[in-house]
Amino acid sequence: MVLVPPQLVGAVTALSAVVDLGLVVVASRKRETPAAPWFGLLALAAALWAGLEVAILFAPGPGAARLAYNGAMAVAYQVPVLWLGFTVVYTGHGEWLTRRRTAALCAPLAGYVLVRLTAPVHGLLAMPLSMRTIRGVTAPAPEYDAALWVALAVAFGYVLASFLVLARFYLDASNVFRGQTLAVIVAGLVPTAGTFLFSSGVSLHPVVSVAPALLAVTNLVLAHVLFRGDVLGVSPVAGEVLVDELPEPVFLLDEDDRILDYNPRGASLAEGEDITGSEVGSVMGGLGNLDPSADTITVDTGEGSSASVYDVRVTTVEDQFDRVRARLVVLRDVSTQQRRLEQLQAMQAATQQFISARTAPEVVDIAVTFASDVLDHPYAVVFLYEEETDTLASSAMTDSLAEASDEDIVRIPRGSGPLWSVYESGETAALDDDRDMVVGTHRIPARSVLVLPLGDHGVLVIGSARDGSYSAVERQLGKILAGTIETALTRVAHERRLRESRTALERRTKQIEFFNGVLRHNIRNSMMVIDGHAQFLEGRVDGHADKLATIREWCEDMTELTEKIRDITDTVTASGDERLGRVDLSDVLGRNVEDLREECEDLTVEVDVDEDTVILGNDLVSDILESILSNAVEHNDAERPHIAVSSRDLGEWVQVRVADNGPGIPDELETRVFQRDVATSQTSHGFGLYFVSVMMDLYDGNVWFEDNDPRGAVVVLEFRLAEDDRVTSEE
Repeated sequence: MVLVPPQLVGAVTALSAVVDLGLVVVASRKRETPAAPWFGLLALAAALWAGLEVAILFAPGPGAARLAYNGAMAVAYQVPVLWLGFTVVYTGHGEWLTRRRTAALCAPLAGYVLVRLTAPVHGLLAMPLSMRTIRGVTAPAPEYDAALWVALAVAFGYVLASFLVLARFYLDASNVFRGQTLAVIVAGLVPTAGTFLFSSGVSLHPVVSVAPALLAVTNLVLAHVLFRGDVLGVSPVAGEVLVDELPEPVFLLDEDDRILDYNPRGASLAEGEDITGSEVGSVMGGLGNLDPSADTITVDTGEGSSASVYDVRVTTVEDQFDRVRARLVVLRDVSTQQRRLEQLQAMQAATQQFISARTAPEVVDIAVTFASDVLDHPYAVVFLYEEETDTLASSAMTDSLAEASDEDIVRIPRGSGPLWSVYESGETAALDDDRDMVVGTHRIPARSVLVLPLGDHGVLVIGSARDGSYSAVERQLGKILAGTIETALTRVAHERRLRESRTALERRTKQIEFFNGVLRHNIRNSMMVIDGHAQFLEGRVDGHADKLATIREWCEDMTELTEKIRDITDTVTASGDERLGRVDLSDVLGRNVEDLREECEDLTVEVDVDEDTVILGNDLVSDILESILSNAVEHNDAERPHIAVSSRDLGEWVQVRVADNGPGIPDELETRVFQRDVATSQTSHGFGLYFVSVMMDLYDGNVWFEDNDPRGAVVVLEFRLAEDDRVTSEE
């Protein structure tokens, strides 16, 4: 039993009702806050319950007391339902409370209250009430029956379920608001304990409960959690989230970019000052109005300090309602990496300059400028191998190095020092010492020197005035630069040789054209004179007509030969596009076969060639086929000479096969028969098969011999097909 004056209990309960009504007003004004509507209903129920408890204490008569008791009972049994609904929404699971589920939760206790209140009408679950006066308080006292105990069990079951929901949320790894969750749990235990004690008989009167007054205390805590939750939720989380040993600066910022907490590394950026509560932009430029999507930021830590580049990772701290309550900012210093990236980008830009360079001096000038301006090496020099003196001679050097040199060109004899070792081995060498470096007879005022090979061209020497060895990244950048220089020098040398070759080729072509013109002019004129004299003698010399006819035939052959030499010369000296045109292979081959049949009456020729086959070549294709066919006939010793000509389409190529039934080609000649030094008697008269080989090479084609079955040889010619490999009907 509690020995508390009824007036004090009534005053405290009335005050709790006023407090709860005030909280209802607050909840209505902040109804956009998640869980505020449920909290408002809970505070309203608590206010009604407290007011009815006061009415029971000071009721003017038994009727009014019974009426107040029934109202208090009806409201009290709704509090567990509202409390459970509030905890579900507070823990971020408001989607669970659909209309049907909410109705199902309310139904048991609401139904019980409804049946009890309407018992005088239907007589079910009637609860006798007797007016009893205890410690000066006269109030109706109910009799505890089975239905009442069941209703109490259901009510406490709802309360237990709400605490289980809160406990699960408290233990959730993602819950960064454990402080306020614990406050909610403790606050909820207060009226629960009071209700339990009241139900156990520890009270001023069996009807008068202190639970409404205790519930007001709970509601005050809940209001503080909901509407002033930053104090309980955001700030304490910093101690759990921030790791003091992290080498990266870490800051916890609120919604207004004010610093809530930071680790020691973050304090070092702030020069040791306490910056809690300060706007982060005023402390460190670059962090103000931080964009969560930003990859890097530049932080200015004040005058006299260079700006640093940080890789930024922003993690939003959200509550159970998915509201952003704070931002966790982790900064990783990437100033060195950013510098390397800028150097690589500058090297990419410099590569375009290397590509545009046309001479070796241009290349090495670009190299030393890049090493000085981008790689921060004030001492850079390129040594190129000089074949005339057998030395490594300085070709270009930075201004700071040139000022320290007494020589315009530094030459290092073979075998002198580390430069020659790097040049001959092709391995990079790093030289670190506490004195100036001496290369050959030349002193480099550098504390650290990197010597990089440039292939057969020479070496690159870069030096720094700082102490300490080169890092792996610096070595890699140096190797990239050296590789780029080597490639540029190789390209320049190749282009120089190409220009020289092109010039020599053009000069040789002009010489060939000149002598070819002289040859054709002189031979043609000589042949015309000889033929004219032979023609003059035909009617004046008796008994030598056959000799004169032979002379005239040779004149005609020599004239044709000069024309053919002209065509061959034009083909040899022309470019690929000029020498290759469209040639109807089937038409040219057909004419050659017909001429061959007319010359050799006992010869049989079988032709199986696709019509309108167009290849890449020129007028000399006819001479190639004539040489092959004539060779097959001339060396054929069969009683009935036979030649079979066929073609085979090979996609972008066409293969022409000329098979005869002659004696074949000896194995030792199959690979040599197309060579220039093979005697014409072993092949055929005229240009022979060497001419065929040369022309097929100019056509980008191929030619070879195969054995025929059962006797003879097969000459295989491969021509490139024109893009439109068939002649149209209009053609």
